Amino acid sequence: MGRRAGHQRDNATASPVAVMAKSAVLVLLLAALVANRLSSCRAERIPSGIGPFRVELRSFNVCPAAEKCLHPEKLNIENMKIARDPNNPYKYTYNADVNVSVPVDDTYKTEVKVSRWSSLGWTNNVFKMTVPNPCSTFKSTRPDVFKQVSDLYYGGTVTDCPLPPVAALVRDFVVEAKPPSNVKTLPYGRFKAKIKLVDPNQECVTCYDVITDILPKRRQ
Repeated sequence: MGRRAGHQRDNATASPVAVMAKSAVLVLLLAALVANRLSSCRAERIPSGIGPFRVELRSFNVCPAAEKCLHPEKLNIENMKIARDPNNPYKYTYNADVNVSVPVDDTYKTEVKVSRWSSLGWTNNVFKMTVPNPCSTFKSTRPDVFKQVSDLYYGGTVTDCPLPPVAALVRDFVVEAKPPSNVKTLPYGRFKAKIKLVDPNQECVTCYDVITDILPKRRQ
């Protein structure tokens, strides 16, 4: 369970990878909170095989210029920073300046395409999926984080979808984003998820490349 350590909102105001489908929605809707650079994050050798795992977020970047969305003004994120808790690989502190000019409701959809790294480079589209109803899925999958977002952006007044437009300065927002408990094993490797939020007109609103390492679970 995360907590928030402080934020500011203006007066106009009243995302690991696709192999974990439910978490992909969380990753996307937390895009307003994440950064293009991680701190306290050192790479380690990734073995082959499949088994009990842990997930380490390596990077979270806006998609390259050639893949940028047509209407980024609908969801604009600036000055993003993220720090991982050195004692908990799933706990992160986020800072960002957020401006969402449209309500996020279930008329949107989330598109995820996953690539896998090898000695030959990225193998594209090893997994693809489309997640409808992103707001409702987010709320049902992580009601605790949905409440945090409501507290942070809307003073706790939003208890259901849609998420209204908002402009906010997110400061020291702490959240714990564990993989789904029903996923016991995954293939080890480095994966890149291209995550897009698409509006009812099939136009991209926001796009991020998320790189994660799937590593063997450490012994307790």
